[in-house]
Amino acid sequence: MKEHYLAEQHQHVTAIVVRQIVSQFKDIQMHKNLVRATTVEHSNPTTTQIQELYETLNIFSGGIETLNNDQQRLNNESLRVQNVLPTLTEELSKLKLSVETSNVFLDEIEQNQDILNRVFASLQETINESQIISYDGIFVWKITNFQEKM
Repeated sequence: MKEHYLAEQHQHVTAIVVRQIVSQFKDIQMHKNLVRATTVEHSNPTTTQIQELYETLNIFSGGIETLNNDQQRLNNESLRVQNVLPTLTEELSKLKLSVETSNVFLDEIEQNQDILNRVFASLQETINESQIISYDGIFVWKITNFQEKM
């Protein structure tokens, strides 16, 4: 039942009925004002009830109009979000790809840094070995793999 009351068709029909009732009450009010202007009015409980109902219906009519305006605003907002969603999804995919590419690039930089560190260590060792040269006429011979050669 709740879904029925929330359906757009039900709300539309309710708004039409309320407008018709308000219109009828306006006609009654105009007639009553005319009668009031031409004759002395006696206090009538029915007239008071009609006036109260008229005021209540005016309040309901205003509420329904506000709800219809809210519904239209929410529909417009929903359409805007639906239109923006594919663009945002595409942007997210591009960002993910960019992050992935950046990570691959950083991994390659790290590997290159490791290679450069090894080359630097090798060059430093070569420089240290070349500084062992004696200038007093004595040569130091370094024999690698001595055990294998013997």
